[in-house]
Amino acid sequence: MIVDIFRKKYTVRRHSKQQIVRGHAVYDYEELQTLLNVQPLNPDEIQALPEGERSVKRVKAFGDYPLTAADQFSGRPGDWLFYKGSWYECKSCVERDHTPIGHFRSEFVIVPETELDENMQELQVLRDDFERAAQAFV
Repeated sequence: MIVDIFRKKYTVRRHSKQQIVRGHAVYDYEELQTLLNVQPLNPDEIQALPEGERSVKRVKAFGDYPLTAADQFSGRPGDWLFYKGSWYECKSCVERDHTPIGHFRSEFVIVPETELDENMQELQVLRDDFERAAQAFV
């Protein structure tokens, strides 16, 4: 259990296995609310990435429950995290049970705008609200 003062409520979109409908890949999903401690990767973590992947936005998240990582074999995308106006896809989730406050550490990569389909439009309002709020503080 992670100390609650560092966690906030985030929207996580959990996808089902890919289905082909009329020639298009379709994913059903359910939205969950979960408490996570989300942070950008630190410079050492970015430096350890292959050079071509260092420019892609990434975040890490710590929480009490496992998130689903992307699985190319089954065609199932990883869980998507809505963070600061953008969607991020879970690429890995590892249980850290070697400490008294066991938890799960997940790593996310930003979802390119080209992958966002029409079922993402419903949360465009949240993104617009975030951008307006950010402009108000500038």
